[in-house]
Amino acid sequence: MATLLSEIRDNPLLWLLVLVPVVFVAQALEPEAHTLLFVLSVLAIVPLRHVAESRHRIGGGEDR
Repeated sequence: MATLLSEIRDNPLLWLLVLVPVVFVAQALEPEAHTLLFVLSVLAIVPLRHVAESRHRIGGGEDR
């Protein structure tokens, strides 16, 4: 867990992870703002993929 936190701290791209809960809040407040929800979702997914790749590269993401 400490490795993941240090990687987030050192990589500005991963700061976009804050958008994950923002997407849920935006959905609750403006459910008809489809373009906004799409853009926020795309921006939130990019760092999640990076985290998944990093975790697999470190060795914590083996398939079982």
